[in-house]
Amino acid sequence: MKKIASCFLLICMCMQLVSCKTINKDEIDRMIDAMSLREKAAQLLIPSVRYSHYASDSDFEGMIEMDEALKTLLTENGFGGVILFSENIRSADQALKLINDINEVNASAGHAPLLISADQEGGNVRRIPFGTFLCGNMALSATDDVNDVISYASIIGEELKDLGINTDFAPVVDVNSNPMNPVIGIRSLSDDPDRVADLCKPYIGTLHEKGILSCLKHFPGHGDTDTDSHSSLPLVRKSLDEIRNFELLPFKAGIEAGCDMIMTAHIQYPLIETQTHNGIYLPATLSHTILTDVLRNELGFDKVIVTDSLAMDAVARFFRKKDILKYAINAGADMLLIPVNDKKSVSLYYKELQNVITAICNLVKEGEIKEERINESLRRILTLKKDRGLFEERKADESFDIGTIEHHKEEMRIAKDAITLIRNDGALPIEEGEKTLVLVPYASQYRSIVYAKTLLLNEGILKDEDDLTIYTYGSGSDSEFRKEVLPLLKKTDKVILVSAVYELADMNGSDAAFIDRCIDYGKDNKIPTVLLSSHLPYDIPRYDADAIIACYYATGITADLDIFKPGNYSYPPNLVAAMYVIYGDSSPKGKLPIAIPELIKKDGLYSFSEKTAYERGYSISY
Repeated sequence: MKKIASCFLLICMCMQLVSCKTINKDEIDRMIDAMSLREKAAQLLIPSVRYSHYASDSDFEGMIEMDEALKTLLTENGFGGVILFSENIRSADQALKLINDINEVNASAGHAPLLISADQEGGNVRRIPFGTFLCGNMALSATDDVNDVISYASIIGEELKDLGINTDFAPVVDVNSNPMNPVIGIRSLSDDPDRVADLCKPYIGTLHEKGILSCLKHFPGHGDTDTDSHSSLPLVRKSLDEIRNFELLPFKAGIEAGCDMIMTAHIQYPLIETQTHNGIYLPATLSHTILTDVLRNELGFDKVIVTDSLAMDAVARFFRKKDILKYAINAGADMLLIPVNDKKSVSLYYKELQNVITAICNLVKEGEIKEERINESLRRILTLKKDRGLFEERKADESFDIGTIEHHKEEMRIAKDAITLIRNDGALPIEEGEKTLVLVPYASQYRSIVYAKTLLLNEGILKDEDDLTIYTYGSGSDSEFRKEVLPLLKKTDKVILVSAVYELADMNGSDAAFIDRCIDYGKDNKIPTVLLSSHLPYDIPRYDADAIIACYYATGITADLDIFKPGNYSYPPNLVAAMYVIYGDSSPKGKLPIAIPELIKKDGLYSFSEKTAYERGYSISY
């Protein structure tokens, strides 16, 4: 009876709020007072609703429509939000209906409006599989143009809003100062905190103009790690003074720009948070020192702190669920993202979500968490939802601007602006009639170069299709070089070698050795070679090619080429843009967004030096 009464009261309040479109502090407090402890606990959670069936990584079905299980889960638990993934999004019509149904079920149950969230960074982290892909943050920064940032964020905001997604876990403001970083890399705007700070402001403002909530990540910084927090628990030995003058600068700028949320990092900072649990330093997500003393009190952030996924191994492997909940909430986190791993049967997953709510309630009853601490978070959550208009009716219409021709044209323009020329001893641009061979390591890259070739031919930039040959090498072995590649090299005037470096080990692998063979052959036979650094640009000093150019994202087209129809396709533009520049369609305009360290070779293996090979901002042009 109490549950029914509280829901009815909440519905009445929500109806009143929609009509007057304002909420004051007293009204929010009355909403909180009307909620049971279990309703309060649920409001702190942002679960995924990724699967309607899950048995294994190869045996699953995405949740693409409302079913009875999801309806029951949403009705019985007034979550603070949900996070959507590509498994939830098949088409614009389908995704819009799913999201509208989620909101309708939630509202009918009398719950506060949901944060409908997604990780839509552009580039390699994106959740709309048919939307505009975009070039990624490092490429965006390489354009050295704030107008490109505004255009980039505008496309993201428009496409999210059209689907009814109101919260973007972006921008990433981690400063990628560690070239060994396995998880941030090209997701970072730069290794310069001032540059990241300057670019995040217009990004945030543009998302807000499009009606999308923004979220900076990952506090207090994930750019100086050499461990992926998805699989282990990184540790950074920096003092508070050190991060004040570096990692915290973009967060401070984002707070000044009015960001709505800040996401935590599962990283240990033993020189800042000295408390341990079973011998493990509390990571930032669980640290009162970092979240409350630094983020709240020192930086003055008074909006919503959300954890990174609590299903990630960085916390899930090292802490019991009950301890994660206790530490995170007491540390100052307001919302708990993906509180349990969704890779299990739906019935078990939903049961575990409800167990988390029960666990939070029990922690309050046992005195481990004060109810007022939960109320503080609720005030921030509900105030944010009020300030961003979520209590007003925001049902999305069916007029979609997702993956439009206009967005793709702008996407390609930005990607072209990012292409950075580092060296050119007369090898570029490719002249008309020159026989050119492009060697790529992956099938997806092959598709991208084929697509680029089609566009270049259609636009008259490439005159003869026989002038451009594309080959995907496999093992990169000496035998493959001699049997397959050497005959191609003997018939070519110039060679473009695509290098894809994701970590230091790639510069010591078989692909790198294969590229060396090709460069050596080119020198011996007076065939100019072009090194296309397609991912992390730390490989630039690795090769002695005649020309070196960077595009900042290696993955190519993963689907069949017949998908390319206006408004119905999505592909990474970086490699295609690089081919335009290589063929002289435009002069390279990009500038290195990060400094590139020198490489040293010892015992046949390359490693990074403390010296700099190329300064941030370096570039040349035709």
